[in-house]
Amino acid sequence: MDDRTLIARIQRGQTEALNEVANKYYDDIYRFCYFLTGYREESYDLAQETFLKFIKYVDHYQYKNLKGYLLTIARNICIDYMRDKAQEVSLTEQTPNEVWQEVSSEDQFSKLVQREALTTALWQLPRMQREALLLYYYHDLKLREIAAVTGTNLSTVKSRIRQGTDKLKKWLKE
Repeated sequence: MDDRTLIARIQRGQTEALNEVANKYYDDIYRFCYFLTGYREESYDLAQETFLKFIKYVDHYQYKNLKGYLLTIARNICIDYMRDKAQEVSLTEQTPNEVWQEVSSEDQFSKLVQREALTTALWQLPRMQREALLLYYYHDLKLREIAAVTGTNLSTVKSRIRQGTDKLKKWLKE
């Protein structure tokens, strides 16, 4: 079922559609929270809080891009969490290898090694560049959507993606 139909059902009081939204987007929101904060257990709570806030304001939601809207909520919740705890993600933090599934073949193992190298390199980027790259490449958001999610202008988003991509290329070549 498409997002527009789900939202219409929710706004008409069919609360079971909330479960469908959560099932559809929970993993993406969790991973996004994990990449932003670096804290696995807390990210479960942050993802839950994202959906609770969505439920609270669903009647006011005007359909544009549901995934982008949820990512915006998640980003704001993660920023508030980090600000409240006065914590910064350290470069020595454990990378989120637990997010990736176990591998059972040599081909999958090779892909996992490449993915882990990319994940490690992503963690070395400044948070704003990492966030822009994740939204663009992993969540397939358009530049304007990223600008809306992050509350920045289009040229800043382009710059963050370009700079982050250049750094990743350099690090992965080394």
